[in-house]
Amino acid sequence: LSDLHHGAGVPLSLFEKAVARANAAQPDLIALTGDFVHRGGGSGIETDIAAILAGLQPRIGTFAVLGNHDAGVYRPGGSRAAVRRALVVAGALETRGIQVLRNEVVSPRPGLRLAGMGDLWTGDFEPDRVELDASTVVLSHNPDTALDLTERGAALILSGHTHGGQVSIPFLGPPILPVRHRQYYAGHYDLGRAQLYVNRGVGWLRRVRLFVRPEVTILTLRAAPLSTAG
Repeated sequence: LSDLHHGAGVPLSLFEKAVARANAAQPDLIALTGDFVHRGGGSGIETDIAAILAGLQPRIGTFAVLGNHDAGVYRPGGSRAAVRRALVVAGALETRGIQVLRNEVVSPRPGLRLAGMGDLWTGDFEPDRVELDASTVVLSHNPDTALDLTERGAALILSGHTHGGQVSIPFLGPPILPVRHRQYYAGHYDLGRAQLYVNRGVGWLRRVRLFVRPEVTILTLRAAPLSTAG
């Protein structure tokens, strides 16, 4: 799940439905890729969304990264103050048992490494602090980080941020996208050395979505066959 944007006129009932759909899939692991609140932490609303997300029931655990809205940053160029605001959101999630990753790697089960990156727009994206390999799934809010993470060895990158454009014109696609790499705005992309999935998000901005439905994504991971090359 991604981009809930609590506080932007998005009803809490929508988040409850998303949690119910996720639980119905009986997931092993749940990944949350940022923008839990619409305006940065400290307003108190982060506790509401954390309480709802505490209802997620994966077998292994729920892991999250933060997005630019969690820090109150709405265009590239953050600050230490912004990162501190985002940590308020992180604290609310962790109090409810959701592990928030910030430029770090964990191993929730043998053979699977999970990396979580700081947000690109807040200036908290620090890929040099993580070691990626072909068993690493990376949570990174902004898909503009995907090519860098691919070069560093990631196997699968899960992102959000774009809302799928939020508005999509038939045959033309979304006219506005908050990314430099506009070709990566929704769904699955094969980057050659890695796979990228960009979630369309659950919430919205300015109460608008047109031809871009909210999304709960279910992914099935399978081990790649061992290479027989010498």
